[in-house]
Amino acid sequence: MKRILKTTIASALVLSMALSGATAAVAATPAAEENCISASAVADWAENVKIKLFNKSVYAKYAPGVTVEKDENSPTGYTVTFVYKEQKSYTSKAGLTINTAENPLTKVELYSDCFMLFDPDGGNAGSIDAALAATPYNYTAGLAPAGGNGDTTYYVELEKFADGRWGVQMPLSSGAFVYNFRVTAENGDQIARLDDPSNPTMINEATGIRSLSSMVYVPYDADKQGTSTWADRSVELPQADANKRGTVQTVSYTGADGTEHGLAVYLPAGYDADRTEPYKVLYLSHGASGDTYGNELRWMNEGTVANILDNLIAEGKTEPFIVVTMNNQQYKWKYSEIETDQIDYIMPYVESHYNVSTTAEGRAYAGLSMGGATTSNMLMHHTELFSYYGIWSHANVNGASGGVEGITSQSVRDHLSSLTVKPKIMLAAGNWDFGLAAVKTFGENLSELGLDYSYLQVPAAHDWECWQLIFANAAENFLWK
Repeated sequence: MKRILKTTIASALVLSMALSGATAAVAATPAAEENCISASAVADWAENVKIKLFNKSVYAKYAPGVTVEKDENSPTGYTVTFVYKEQKSYTSKAGLTINTAENPLTKVELYSDCFMLFDPDGGNAGSIDAALAATPYNYTAGLAPAGGNGDTTYYVELEKFADGRWGVQMPLSSGAFVYNFRVTAENGDQIARLDDPSNPTMINEATGIRSLSSMVYVPYDADKQGTSTWADRSVELPQADANKRGTVQTVSYTGADGTEHGLAVYLPAGYDADRTEPYKVLYLSHGASGDTYGNELRWMNEGTVANILDNLIAEGKTEPFIVVTMNNQQYKWKYSEIETDQIDYIMPYVESHYNVSTTAEGRAYAGLSMGGATTSNMLMHHTELFSYYGIWSHANVNGASGGVEGITSQSVRDHLSSLTVKPKIMLAAGNWDFGLAAVKTFGENLSELGLDYSYLQVPAAHDWECWQLIFANAAENFLWK
């Protein structure tokens, strides 16, 4: 009897390794390395088998990472399962190290500043109130995910169900969500803002710097999530047809300050470097960050720019165009330096490496938060460079942003009111966005100067849920129209 049991378990191990890709992995290995599957890989397969065979936890059947499943019992129609696999050690930016062998984890928490839910018709304009929030587990149709700050960051503790494995499930509505982990060790040491080791964030291959958050993408269920204006956010999900997906190239260049800077460049599916007509190009800025490096990745990773454009281009809702994202944080938002970098370094680099427009008619500049203020500065001081300006979640009204005059300055007003070629301008912010007031005031000044603009307000705060919605709307309804 014992021998039969051992044979059965061994057979299960072999079968599981085959199903999990062990056979394929060996087949894909060069002949000289056929017998070189790492001991850690074999151990991981064995661990998965052990968990699946003997663990009764609901999480046992899931691989590390994030799994999104259709679920009729979920209030959103979908359940998202997060399984976190412990690392051997952790080191914080401040140098704190947790060695899990000597100081095991006692708590793992999943968190996001965009999981909380709010009534689009509630709250005060320009301010997010955590006291009005519902948790993901209390979702009802019509509620909108929002947050953007520490008060609205939602933490949920994971359940340890196996050695080194932790799990949690929750319902999430349609769209793209940022998430991270926080770990606490036995001695009380704690490290946060960890991405998912099984679902890592985007990396700039030229610099080795990563963006900040892992991402999860959830489909839309009209029956569960309703049909309000912003309910269906499927445009933020990866394009289903791989042949219709563009690419994001990450590069570095020497900037105006003589140091290395990163760029990320979205190229649409079928990009043709020799196309007779150059591609139109959007230069897109992030906002203020505590991180000096890697900010060129934020729009591409957390903002889901590539997914949004892949889907809109595939549906014929916008023409194929190129997006370039930069890192203005390295200039500490001093506009004169950002301006020099944009004009004398970024644009020449992009124009010499990619088939992009070199005329104002084929160029746009946009940004969020301090990037929105930077865009307003570009509009006020360089209308000859771009034809489209997206000023989102902040604007330079009185000269407080970037060290240059704002739109209330008489010299700026004289310049803008004298323009014979009127630029296309899009102002946007979230319902509970602290940048809302500045954007509205900037718009009032534009009207006084005889400049038209489009205005968009979305059910979100100063957060990525806001900027994903704004970007998708801009790409479909504003740019190149």
